[in-house]
Amino acid sequence: MRVLFVVPFYDPGLDDPRDGLRRYPILRELPTEVRALGHAVRVAALASRPASAVHAGVRYDWIAPSPPLRLAGELANRLRPHYGPAYYQPSLGLARFVRRLRPDILHVFGLTLDLQLALLTRAAPRDTRIFVHYHGGLPPASRARRALQAGSLRRVEKALFTSQVQASGWVQAGLLRPKQTALVMETSSPFAGMPRDEARRITGMRGDPVYLSAGRLHPIKDPLTMLRGFQLIARSQPGARLYLYYLTGEMLDELRAVVEAAPELAGRVEFRGRARPEEMEAIYSSADVLIQASLREWSGLAVLEAMSCGCIPLVSRIPSFTAMTAGGRYGLHFEPGDAEGLARAALSAADLRALGERARAHFRAALSFPAIARDLDALYRAPAESP
Repeated sequence: MRVLFVVPFYDPGLDDPRDGLRRYPILRELPTEVRALGHAVRVAALASRPASAVHAGVRYDWIAPSPPLRLAGELANRLRPHYGPAYYQPSLGLARFVRRLRPDILHVFGLTLDLQLALLTRAAPRDTRIFVHYHGGLPPASRARRALQAGSLRRVEKALFTSQVQASGWVQAGLLRPKQTALVMETSSPFAGMPRDEARRITGMRGDPVYLSAGRLHPIKDPLTMLRGFQLIARSQPGARLYLYYLTGEMLDELRAVVEAAPELAGRVEFRGRARPEEMEAIYSSADVLIQASLREWSGLAVLEAMSCGCIPLVSRIPSFTAMTAGGRYGLHFEPGDAEGLARAALSAADLRALGERARAHFRAALSFPAIARDLDALYRAPAESP
């Protein structure tokens, strides 16, 4: 089948759109794996400027909005911020590209990009089957956006979600019918993992066990519960150490104050800040346990990356984390905001190495890019369903 992946959004921080192949593994890995299953795959994406490339037999075309549309989008986003300027820059070029290419399968990334989705679904020929992948966000609140979205989704054969809870919100809003939804992971990790001793020589991480936090120090990630839970763990595991890597440090001062006030945390918690993407495989491979106390996540890339390296996810019981760990069979769970429950879950694990290997095996079988490609292949090859 001729499959066209479309990304109707872009990162304005990319000087060269082709850098997205390096920065975003989903752009690089998923099309390659789908192609390996026998499909003819192309990728088209919105970008700040035009570019093209070929990677592993897949052709990439980045299509830029016109200068007036870019300016209008930037002004609109200043007046009413919503996702970013690209949200307000209609993907007319992408729509024309879709109409010209006439793919068998149109796979759009971004369910909540309602204006872009409207253009793409209306440009697609009637015999093109349309799939749209959810990457976060809520059903539109305004009547105008909801009406626009409803019109677009009538043409969609399947909307793909990480968890059934995410899908239910769109069904309850009346925008999707239950038969239009399917569960396919949003993204994955390209990491294969490294031998632990080798990784620790690279990172300098040590401890028995080594705990890791990898995420923003933002209230939605609830790092206070994470740190207080580790404080309770430290009382029972005198060799335990916690390393924090983070992209943003909104609560850094508050967390440092907790560490300074707790004698049992002295010398056992290290704030390391931002790591380069190419460093993260060694970091995950150095750790025994990843702690994520998030109150909400649309997916959870850190959990996927940890599992791919054999690092056990110790995570809050929220829908996306529950889906990734198969209901806790391949990880450790606690209720959101429950530091004591976090500590109990951590201390209940008898054999961390064995649990880590089970998590890695589950990742490869069900959560990796090849696994996602197999799920998509099954949907693409199934008899077409009338939307």
